Amino acid sequence: MPYLLFGLLLAYPFFEVMSLIWLADTIGGAWTMLWVIVSFALGVLMLRHHRLAVGLKVMGDMRRGQVGLNSLLGIARYFIAAILLIIPGLISDVIALILLLPWQSKSTIGQPKADDGIIDAEYRRVDPIDDTPRIDR
Repeated sequence: MPYLLFGLLLAYPFFEVMSLIWLADTIGGAWTMLWVIVSFALGVLMLRHHRLAVGLKVMGDMRRGQVGLNSLLGIARYFIAAILLIIPGLISDVIALILLLPWQSKSTIGQPKADDGIIDAEYRRVDPIDDTPRIDR
């Protein structure tokens, strides 16, 4: 198993270079260079504004009481997508775009329970006051 992981790690740059060569052959060298420059710039901009996004997301989740695994994984996805956009290559750009898709997870780890229609409250019974006048004889 470690050899398979090592082989994939060595094969990844080869496939990235081959994807760039295929893209240059398909759409042209100038367009491929423009693709690489634009994806690099987008990745750098995403990393640059990542601190602000992380701070705002965590503060918003804390206010709602929903800081959990889903919110932290969303932040990590954004960071990994920015790094993958900086790496030149078509494969890493496609993976980054997939990571940036809005995913809805059904996992409730760290999330508050949904409203189940039960209202937790205390009450006391108060008898109504009778306002009719009484005549005692």
